[in-house]
Amino acid sequence: MGGAGATWSLRRRLLGQLLLVFSGLAVLLYLSVQAVAGRAADATQDNILGASAIAIAEQVRVAEGEIIVDLPYAALEMLGLAGEDRVFYRIADGRGQVITGYGDLPGGTALPLSEEAPVFFTQQYRGDTVRTATARRSILTGSGRETVLITVAQTREAHGALTTSIALSAAAVGGGFLALAGLLAWIAIARALKPVQEIERAIAARASDDFSPLETAAPREILPLVDAINAFVERLRLTLDTSQQFIAEAAHRIRTPLAALKAQAEVSLKAGAGAASDESLRRMVRAADETSQLTTQLLTQAMVAYRAERAQRQSLSLAALARTAARDLEVAAEMRGIDFRMNLDDAARIEGDEIALLEAIRNLLDNAIKYGPPDDFVAVTVTAGPAPEICIADHGPGVPRRDRDLVFERFRRGSVGAETLGSGLGLSIVRQVMRAHRGRVRLEENVPQGLKARLVFPPARSRNPSREASS
Repeated sequence: MGGAGATWSLRRRLLGQLLLVFSGLAVLLYLSVQAVAGRAADATQDNILGASAIAIAEQVRVAEGEIIVDLPYAALEMLGLAGEDRVFYRIADGRGQVITGYGDLPGGTALPLSEEAPVFFTQQYRGDTVRTATARRSILTGSGRETVLITVAQTREAHGALTTSIALSAAAVGGGFLALAGLLAWIAIARALKPVQEIERAIAARASDDFSPLETAAPREILPLVDAINAFVERLRLTLDTSQQFIAEAAHRIRTPLAALKAQAEVSLKAGAGAASDESLRRMVRAADETSQLTTQLLTQAMVAYRAERAQRQSLSLAALARTAARDLEVAAEMRGIDFRMNLDDAARIEGDEIALLEAIRNLLDNAIKYGPPDDFVAVTVTAGPAPEICIADHGPGVPRRDRDLVFERFRRGSVGAETLGSGLGLSIVRQVMRAHRGRVRLEENVPQGLKARLVFPPARSRNPSREASS
């Protein structure tokens, strides 16, 4: 399954996102191991430095009033075992006088020192970073108690090498984890997407006329997709059924007046001049009118059905729509001596498709003109109210209550006024337009005689909720 803008498959998209997460975890693992390795190397080096400083401190003694140190070289050799590292030491009295060792080696005299444990710190010495341990030893001399500071320092090449080695090992482990996780994620994604592929195969294997619901064992996350597909298929089935029925009825309705037109033409040819010929010609004209009106109404209904889903809605004045529709039918009204009496509230505004709404109002006005008595008037009223409304009232025969549902069906007309030229599609178009605008159409008696057709639109606050129109 693909689309015009599809560049990544869902499988690759999921794998990419999982690998991104795994990569972040691998980096986090590397940094964590590196930090732990650094602390472990620090602890190892500090233990050796501290042991060396304490071993040297234990060799400090007083001879003939002077402080003497028998330097235990074994203590320094422990530090010298660490590869290329260099070792420095400094032994000084409490006044800072160097007894032995490197005189320029800082001894950490500013730190709080005790005899219990050495103090560790990192510093720069002779261009290198060194780790330093300073121990304190108090000794009794002839002049009193004297403090001796023992400082041992070591460069950090071995420390860095150890940390790097452990970090590289962690990176290798992380890379292996990432590769294995990618493989397992690919397999897991393939298994997780299997229901989607089954749905794809089930749809691809269907016949073009199979509109039965899709039945497949799918996870809960995919069930809404299956339900949406089934709902779409059902709507498609209803649309095709309606279209087929409409085409069949339209073909039948068009063939009937065309056959009558042909028959009347043949009668006229055989009859020659005279009353019979004139009557045949009148029937031909009527059949031609019926065919023309039916064709127009069929095209109008197809247009309304198309625009119901695709037309752009805009704010419209209901009064302006009524004026425009009345102006379009002005000539037809004058031929029957009918006036339009308008009572329009210009504050009535609706959201809708101007072309479809004009067609609905024109159909109602056309019915009022055709079915109303000649030399009369048609009342057109527009009110704002909470729900905008337009009412078209005539003084014709009206529609009996028993026929008020029937007349909204295609090609169906009421029992009263059936002799009047018509296609039986006008009110069907009106109802279709009102349904598309979430409104309703009502037919009422016009006292003392006639029919009122009301188009009631939803209030501004409730135009979004779906509400099917009713007659």
